[in-house]
Amino acid sequence: MRTSSRRATALVAGLLVAVLAACGSSGSSGTSAATGSSTASADLTAAKAVVASHSSVPTSIVQGTPLKAAPSKKKVAFIQCADPSCATLAGYMKESTAALGWDLVTFSVSGGDYGAAIQQAIDAKVNYISITGIPIALYKPQLAEAKSRGIPLFQCYNTDVPAGPDNDLYSDCYDATSADVYGKAMADWMTVDSGGKAKILAVTIPTYPILTAQVDAVNAELGKNCPDCKLNKLEVTVNDLAGGAVPQSVGSYLQAHPDINYVYFTYNGLANGVSSALKAAGVAGRVKLVGTQGGAPQFAEVANGTAAAWSALPQELAMWTMTDQMARFSVNEWSLTNERAAAVPPFYIVDSPELAKPLASLPQGWPGPVGFKDTFKKLWGV
Repeated sequence: MRTSSRRATALVAGLLVAVLAACGSSGSSGTSAATGSSTASADLTAAKAVVASHSSVPTSIVQGTPLKAAPSKKKVAFIQCADPSCATLAGYMKESTAALGWDLVTFSVSGGDYGAAIQQAIDAKVNYISITGIPIALYKPQLAEAKSRGIPLFQCYNTDVPAGPDNDLYSDCYDATSADVYGKAMADWMTVDSGGKAKILAVTIPTYPILTAQVDAVNAELGKNCPDCKLNKLEVTVNDLAGGAVPQSVGSYLQAHPDINYVYFTYNGLANGVSSALKAAGVAGRVKLVGTQGGAPQFAEVANGTAAAWSALPQELAMWTMTDQMARFSVNEWSLTNERAAAVPPFYIVDSPELAKPLASLPQGWPGPVGFKDTFKKLWGV
C-alpha cells in the first residue's frame, strides 16, 4: 500500500525508537553478501583508535559559535507522523523553539500524505517548516511552493543533502554523513572485540536510504580494517517488523549459518524480541547483539549481559540542533559549513553494564551532553 510505504519511510528513516506499525505487502527477504576474505591481517590499531574516540560520554555539543543577536519571534511548523515516536520529537521541538520565544504549530500527517501536511503549514503562513525522516521526493510540489513563498525547510534523519537556497533545505542532522561515522565506529568495535575475526549478520530494511547508508559504512570499514571479517545481510520488510517476524527470521538465519558471531541491528526497533528468540533457539550463547541508537530496552540488555554494545544517539539533542539552524538562518548567520559540521551530533558506544545502567531507565535513550540546552540558550543570547 502506498500510504503505509510513506508512513514507514518517515519512521524508519528517522531511526525509530519504537516498532513500526504499518501495513503493506507481505513477506520477508534474506540475502547474504560477504565482505571478501583475504590473507591480510586486521588493522586493530586503527580500529582501536576509532573505538577509543567514541568510548566516553561526550561532554559538549558540536556547535560553539554564538549568534551576534538574539533571534526575533518566528512561527515554526513541525510535520508530525502518526507514530508515537514522532510525538516525542514534537515535544523536543516545542521545548527548543519555546526557548527562543517562538511558536510551534504541529501538523499531523493523515493517511501518509506528507505533502498535504506541508501544504497546511504553508497555508498557515509559518516562517519555517521542520520535518523528520521524510525524503524530499515525497513532497516536491509543496517544497517548490514553500520555496516560492520564502519558507525554508529544516529536517533531521534523512539522506537529502542541504544546499541552502539551491534546494530550500537548510539542515539535515543525523543524515548519511552521520550514518557513515557511527556505522564505521560500530564496525570497528566488532573488529576489536573479535580480534579481527567478526562474522556479522546485519539486520536491516533495504528500502530506506538512511539504513542502507549505515550498512555500506559498516561494510567499507570492515574492508579497510578487518579483511578477514565477513558481513552478511538479513533484509526484512516493514511487514516483518510490524508482524513480529524479525526474531524468528534472525534465529533461523543463525541456525543455518553457524559461523555468525555478531548480529548488528541498524536501529533499535529491529532488535525487539530477538534476544529471547535466540535463547529459545539455542543460539544465544554464540552470538553478540550490537546495534545503532539504543533505547531503554537495549541498554537494559547491555546492563544484564544479553546484548554486547549499542551506540547512544541523542534524539533530543537532534531537535535542538535543528532549531539552532533555524535560529542562525533567522539572523542571517546560517552557513552550509556550519550546518554540515553540526549534522553529526556527538554519540558514544555503550558496551558495559556501568555505561548502560544509567540509560536503562530513559525510554528515548541518552538525551545529549549534560547542560546542552543551557549551552544552546547561551549561544542564542536568550
